[in-house]
Amino acid sequence: MVCSYLLYFYIKAWTYHYNIDINVDWTAARQWCQKHFTDMVAIQNQAEVEYLNRVLPFNQAYYWIGIRKIDDYWTWVGTKKRLDPEAANWAENEPNNKGSGQDCVEIYIKRRKETAKWNDERCSKKKATVCYLASCSKESCSEHAECVETIGNYRCQCHPGFMGPRCEEVVQCWPIENPQQGFVNCDGVFGAFHFNSSCQFRCVTGFKLEGSQRLRCLASGHWDNALPICQAVQCLPIIDAAGGWSMNCTHPLSINSFNSSCEFKCEEGFELKGSNTTWCDQTGQWTHKPPTCTVVKCDPLKPIPHGSLQCYDPVEKFAYGSTCWLKCDFGFVHNGTNFTHCTEQGNWSYIPPVCQAIQCSPLSDAPSYGSMTCTHPLSTNSYNSSCEFKCEEGFVLKGADSTHCDHTGHWTHSTPICTAVACDPLVTPAKSHLTCADPLEKFSFRSSCKATCEEGYKLRGETTLTCRSDGNCLNPYIFTLNHCTIWNVQTLCLANIFFLFIRSYAVSIFSVIRCDAPESVQHGFVHCQDHLGEFSYGSLCWLECGAGFTLKGSNSTYCTSQGKWSQEFPVCQGNQTLLIICDA
Repeated sequence: MVCSYLLYFYIKAWTYHYNIDINVDWTAARQWCQKHFTDMVAIQNQAEVEYLNRVLPFNQAYYWIGIRKIDDYWTWVGTKKRLDPEAANWAENEPNNKGSGQDCVEIYIKRRKETAKWNDERCSKKKATVCYLASCSKESCSEHAECVETIGNYRCQCHPGFMGPRCEEVVQCWPIENPQQGFVNCDGVFGAFHFNSSCQFRCVTGFKLEGSQRLRCLASGHWDNALPICQAVQCLPIIDAAGGWSMNCTHPLSINSFNSSCEFKCEEGFELKGSNTTWCDQTGQWTHKPPTCTVVKCDPLKPIPHGSLQCYDPVEKFAYGSTCWLKCDFGFVHNGTNFTHCTEQGNWSYIPPVCQAIQCSPLSDAPSYGSMTCTHPLSTNSYNSSCEFKCEEGFVLKGADSTHCDHTGHWTHSTPICTAVACDPLVTPAKSHLTCADPLEKFSFRSSCKATCEEGYKLRGETTLTCRSDGNCLNPYIFTLNHCTIWNVQTLCLANIFFLFIRSYAVSIFSVIRCDAPESVQHGFVHCQDHLGEFSYGSLCWLECGAGFTLKGSNSTYCTSQGKWSQEFPVCQGNQTLLIICDA
């Protein structure tokens, strides 16, 4: 139905309607449109502007359109959408809010200048009205779209995430499967893997998520983030220390990650302190700290009596690699290997030796008619052992009276001998006979002589003369011959007095007989034993040559009762050396 005051035109379903019979203010114009049609015209594009400018008749006051300033924003009142600046069609220098209160908009239909442009105007002004009758209905589009009027038609403008002619189809993202070593759980209002659905990811024990834990399906049909992955939990690398250990690791997943394990082993000579294995657990921590390797130690060596230890300790004292040498004191020798080293088992390679005193060969028994007294500060017949020799009464020592075991294992002197003390030979007086018994040597200690007179003579006094231990006579005798008597000087022979029996019948008394002092011997030393006095009867002397010289002659002599040495003194001669001279 067409009223006298209404003109309208349409194309298909979308129709425009206008009223030019009476000009009204903006509010009355809208009320009229809402009463008779849908609402005041809402211009969506430049094509609609051109269309309206072409079909609407010219009106001196121009036309209201359905746009107004709300909260300082130009807003389409029918759709309640703010004006897109790119879709605005303002006249030059508009909107200017000239005179203030210009909150409504008019369109210059068929104006010569700036035709079809917009101008802000006070809402109380009177103008013609342009309305539209919508083509859209509730059934036109689904609830997930807006029905957009077009000239003579409409279209469904889908909300984000929907598609299809009526926007009934939900946009779908590609399906997601469980990641390796993990799980995914997806759900959404419109179904899994559809617009606005989400997927939550988690990993199995020992793995952690790399990437976003939650993905959301976008309106574009893509997930908002890349798919996450489950990576094995990483442990920090084990740093090699100067602890002397080596490490062997296995990595079933990746280096130093969950379930990686490392085994530790100490170098030879070191022992492990701590766990010999460790694992990378689900928290990214090693189950055990790296161990330490401490050097194997041997028991400390105790001080060696009569010796000293010298040790080389490359690591620690008395530890693996330590080597010790034994040095014995002067006069001592070790009884085995003189070195030992600490092994990797913590044992010494050899039992530490000991220093034993150097041994001398056992001395023969004490000399006949003598005694031997020995002292052994260390052990029998060893270094620093000493022996002293003494003769029984009536015997004199021939040789050194003592000897020592030296550092070479030899005695400093040979065992001496004990010889019987010698008395002066007895001269048989005339008219008598001597019968002697010599149990040891002739005219020596314990020798006894019995005197008998020839016929016609008689013995006065003791008949037996005995050689005493001091070399003097005992029981001197007196012979008488008719008118002549032979006598000894006294009844006892005192010490240091010898009797010289002469062939005459008289007996004289003398002091002890002496020999000349021996001359010094070049390159030699004279040693003497004097029983009655220096260089006197019975004195025994022997010669010892210096190094590099050899004894020539008898090595001993003694002073006889005649005051003479029994042998000439020997000399010390140098050893001959062959000298070879090579002429040039």
